[in-house]
Amino acid sequence: MLSPSPDFFQTKRGLSDIKAELLPAYFKVWAETAASEELVLADLNAGNGLEANGEKAVALKIQEAENATENEEKNLNLFLSDASKANLEKLKQSLQHATEEGEDEPRLPENTFLLNEPEAREMLAETLKKVPGLVAADPFSYALGEEIIANVIQNSSADLFLLFDFKKLEKAFLAENPTGFLTHLFGEALPESKPKYQLQKSPKLREQFLLEHLESAFRKIGFYPLSFKINPPGKSGNTVYLLLISRSPENYFRAKEWLQTFSEKQEDGVPLFGVNLNYQPAAIPGFSDFLNKYSLESLTQELAKRKSDFHYKTIREVYESHSCGTNYGIANYLSAFRQLYKAEKVNLVDASNKKVTKVTPEAVVFYRLHSK
Repeated sequence: MLSPSPDFFQTKRGLSDIKAELLPAYFKVWAETAASEELVLADLNAGNGLEANGEKAVALKIQEAENATENEEKNLNLFLSDASKANLEKLKQSLQHATEEGEDEPRLPENTFLLNEPEAREMLAETLKKVPGLVAADPFSYALGEEIIANVIQNSSADLFLLFDFKKLEKAFLAENPTGFLTHLFGEALPESKPKYQLQKSPKLREQFLLEHLESAFRKIGFYPLSFKINPPGKSGNTVYLLLISRSPENYFRAKEWLQTFSEKQEDGVPLFGVNLNYQPAAIPGFSDFLNKYSLESLTQELAKRKSDFHYKTIREVYESHSCGTNYGIANYLSAFRQLYKAEKVNLVDASNKKVTKVTPEAVVFYRLHSK
């Protein structure tokens, strides 16, 4: 599973640099779950087709990599857009093939479309009704982009890769005339959410409130959201969030597994889903369990009380039914049940009902009726 180099986030990065590093890796993870011969990738902030270092834009590199593979079962349709009309014109010129005999004007490569054209937007909407799609965007960068995202959310099952500056989210949320994306997402609840936001007593609590509110809004309309916080390595610079949104539980758990490969963790192994967070363990041993929203101790205690819910389920099944909306990963559930097994609160059996001692995701949890 691809993940950023260990020191990538130790250098201050812009949104385009972060996207160039994360989107190809996530696309690979995402595409592995798509049981379809055809896929869609839409990049709504494709720029002029080139990164600042002169390399091809990330979406074009993904398309190039897909075309270069020997596996011809996957056909990738690429839809591109940008906030800048000048960028779009340069992008169009760089993509167009030379005019061939019998053609009146240059044309775009096969399976590549520019979303400034209404016909291309209609094609994207229709294609996403039938084909698995991933839409990558800064959702607060321009009106047409927000309109496309809102349409994708409302009319398709496509997944979203949203990368944005928290300050832009905050500005859009507090605006007198909110953007189409937030208006569509929050609906009638948006006006009453603002006073609650203002009641939060610190910038940290306001940020936490807004992200939780955003995730909750996606859950209410049937999505599985995951947020990942990227702080700058120094004291200056804005916080960036990556929000991965899916309607598929399978994609959600794959994304969660991927994010954990480069997330910082607490001392008990629970992922923090972020980098450069300046997390400090409590000076008093064990006190972090009281300070942290999620902890291995809390998870272990909760699982010990859930006999009626999790008796005779595999550890993986427990993880998948319990962990949505939490920071817990499969490794935390293995650790928790390992502790419960040692404490003689559970037994573990295999699919044939034979006792096992090795704690694995496929081990079946058998709660003891008279545990200590």
